[in-house]
Amino acid sequence: MDLSGAAALRSVLRIRPFRRLWLVLSVASFGDWIGTLATALFASQQVTGSVAQGTAFSSTIAIRLLPALLLGPVAGVMADRFDRRYTMVICDILRFVVYGSIPVVALFSDSGGVTVTWAVIATFIGETITLLWIPAKEAAVPNLIPKGRLEVSNQLTLITTYGITPILAALALAALDGVVRGPIGGLPDWAEPVQLALWINAFSRAATAAVVFFGIKEISEGHRERRERNAQTSMFRQFVEGWRYIGGTPFVRGLVLGIFGAFAGAGIVIGTARFFTASLGAGDAAFYLLFATLFIGLAIGIGLGPMIVKELSRRRWFGMSIVLASGAVGFLSVAFHLSMALFGALFVGAGAGMAFLAGVTLLGGQVNDEVRGRVFAVVQIGARLVLLLAISLAGLLVGLGSSRTISAGSLSVDISSTRILLLVAGVIGVWTGISAFRQMDDKRGVPVLADLWSSIRGRPLSPGEDFTRQGIFVVFEGGEGAGKSTQVTRLSEALAAAGHDVVVTREPGATDMGARIRSLVLANGEGADAPSPRAEALLYAADRAHHVATVVRPALARGAVVISDRYVDSSLAYQGAGRTLPVQEISWLSSWATGGLKPDLVVLLDVDPGVGLSRVTDRGAGADRLESESRSFHERVRYAFLDLASADPKRYLVLDAARPADEIADAVATRLNAMLSEGDDTHPEPASTAVPPGPDLNAPDLADTTVIPPPTGPNETLVMRTGAAADDTIVVRPGAGPDDTMVVRPAAGSDDTMVVRPGAGPDDTMVVRAATAGPDATMALPPSDDPNATMAIPPPADATMTIPPRADATMALPPSEADDPNATQVVRPAGAGPDTTMAVPPVSSSSSSSSSSVAADAGAVSAAGEAEDAPETPVEVLEELTGNRAVGAEPPEARTAGAQPPDEPPVGTRP
Repeated sequence: MDLSGAAALRSVLRIRPFRRLWLVLSVASFGDWIGTLATALFASQQVTGSVAQGTAFSSTIAIRLLPALLLGPVAGVMADRFDRRYTMVICDILRFVVYGSIPVVALFSDSGGVTVTWAVIATFIGETITLLWIPAKEAAVPNLIPKGRLEVSNQLTLITTYGITPILAALALAALDGVVRGPIGGLPDWAEPVQLALWINAFSRAATAAVVFFGIKEISEGHRERRERNAQTSMFRQFVEGWRYIGGTPFVRGLVLGIFGAFAGAGIVIGTARFFTASLGAGDAAFYLLFATLFIGLAIGIGLGPMIVKELSRRRWFGMSIVLASGAVGFLSVAFHLSMALFGALFVGAGAGMAFLAGVTLLGGQVNDEVRGRVFAVVQIGARLVLLLAISLAGLLVGLGSSRTISAGSLSVDISSTRILLLVAGVIGVWTGISAFRQMDDKRGVPVLADLWSSIRGRPLSPGEDFTRQGIFVVFEGGEGAGKSTQVTRLSEALAAAGHDVVVTREPGATDMGARIRSLVLANGEGADAPSPRAEALLYAADRAHHVATVVRPALARGAVVISDRYVDSSLAYQGAGRTLPVQEISWLSSWATGGLKPDLVVLLDVDPGVGLSRVTDRGAGADRLESESRSFHERVRYAFLDLASADPKRYLVLDAARPADEIADAVATRLNAMLSEGDDTHPEPASTAVPPGPDLNAPDLADTTVIPPPTGPNETLVMRTGAAADDTIVVRPGAGPDDTMVVRPAAGSDDTMVVRPGAGPDDTMVVRAATAGPDATMALPPSDDPNATMAIPPPADATMTIPPRADATMALPPSEADDPNATQVVRPAGAGPDTTMAVPPVSSSSSSSSSSVAADAGAVSAAGEAEDAPETPVEVLEELTGNRAVGAEPPEARTAGAQPPDEPPVGTRP
């Protein structure tokens, strides 16, 4: 469950161990801040003179960073070696004694120098102990709360440590000074506000020790094996293993590198801030404003960053945050006005805050518990050192460089070393962020900006799942009645006969779970409860996720050819276009469900909805819920499929479902055999960000339109278009050129003339003319090979017409005996394969030569075109034949619905 804001904080604070630890951290942080301020003020009060007071003040601050240089590398080993709860308790007791000794020494010493010296020594000892306490605490937190709430817990602790408690500490000191010193006056030394603050710091350590020991025993649970293993290893070896783990793990190495880079950029900004404001012509007020803006940005980054980026990958967020902070540092180098500087400082702080939050969260959630303490020690201590060095070196370099004036003739330009340093720091920081991003990226191949924008909108892009893919994934798509199941069966049988490992599947219903989902989404009987469009989309996605995980991916991993009846495109077409849901959302949902798995080949069987639905009706099995949808619904679905195919033509094979089943099977087999011979290079990139274009919901009616794309190559295109004239002219153009036209026209006269011109020129025309109108009439056509051969065409009353298109072949044409004007007659050469089938629906049962449609393939045309000595035709017929199209026919761009193959088997499943 995704929570945000106050609800997320409440969910974390309901966890009792963490709630108690957060209270401990709050008290300890309050004690740290009030102790830091009080110690510095206390030390400066013990001496006189501005130089001495300044030295005492700065010494107690600087001494806090010194232990990290000397003992920092050992602290993480101690945190991983011993029980973290006891480590924290012992450290707090020791800090209670050390910090409490500072005001005690002041009570019994009359020398300010001794008091200041002991304050510095005690501070050094206390910070050394803190080095052991911090890694133990940081490594313990991830074990107290679920990983999903780790980021919220880090937000809470960081805001408490760096936002709330510093303000409370400053207010507490002010209150002590105003309430205690003001009204009372003449206080003893031990009751001075600063010394009271030191006592508060000391007793806060005793309180945290008691709470950890008695109230958070969970810190010690479940880690005995880790402690026993570490106890058997030397501390030096543990130290080396920790650094080896950081250096050898790209994720951790990028994380540490990025955190150091962020702190280096922040340190350079702080170190150059005073000089930078001077370059703007501003004074100390601008410096304080710039400093405050930096920390406001830090608070915004920590507090609001997760709410802005939402579900963006935290690894990516970390790298982007560093780039943002570093880019803002570079922006400061060219800022010429205070307003620009404040804008840049705000983004420096925001980027640094988000990077720090993301880094700590990733460390707690991703780093193994065995080495977590050492990694946290390196990060905490290294960050302090980098910050200190950046501040020191920045101030030194700016002081040495100062400003220079470069003159070129009458032109002079002032170059500030501060701006040069900021520019260099920005460039180095951006490089550091990009390097960290590349080492940590968990969504390789997903565009960064697109992922960021989608995450802000609440729909992060999904990367493709990485798995060993050796097989081929083929999907059949299409509308109702397209014949997908028939082609799936034929292809699987052909591949199995060739020795391939074939897995045939479908959506929905390929698994037991899918079968139950199928019954929910397709049931259309009385009392069936239809799911809402969004519920339907989610059910299909659930089936698809389980189907891919349990059937498709395992089969592909072992090298099988997976053939699926429907896949993602069906959801995009049916739920996206048909149900008019947002296609982008359906695409994202399907990509997430499948892990970005895309098929190697999508065979789209394009069918006119009217033809497809009539096939479904002819099955007599009853229509399911999708088959019962309106004609406009299926029109939108069809157009959506075609749009998807046009968006990715290399991966699609679009075939007219009206073509003979054997032709379609041959075209699919040819394409797939080519892919199998190419090997693994045919696999597409995982689907991660590609959002298919939305369907055209205003598409015109396609009742009389069909596209028949090339089955294998551009020279084998078959285009059929129905003429607009009353005589039902049909043009069949199997060739690529305009001259490769065959015109079949029923004659308007009583002699039932039929003209067939398959050749490339007018000389290749064949005329078939009835000799008489009587019952014994015949038609004679001498083929080109044998001028004495004839083709006898008996009248419709007889059983057959014999038309041998070549010397060694005959065609049997039984006329229709039905009264149905749509009845089909089949003309097939004897002994020929299914590729030479010709379907001729006659106009009536009494006139077989007067046809309303003809479907003929290139083979039949070329066979008929062998006739060279055709009879002479009338002038009007020749005039019609000399054009590239028949009179009254539509332009070549028109699309027509072809006839259904008579042997087309029932169609299969749909989404």
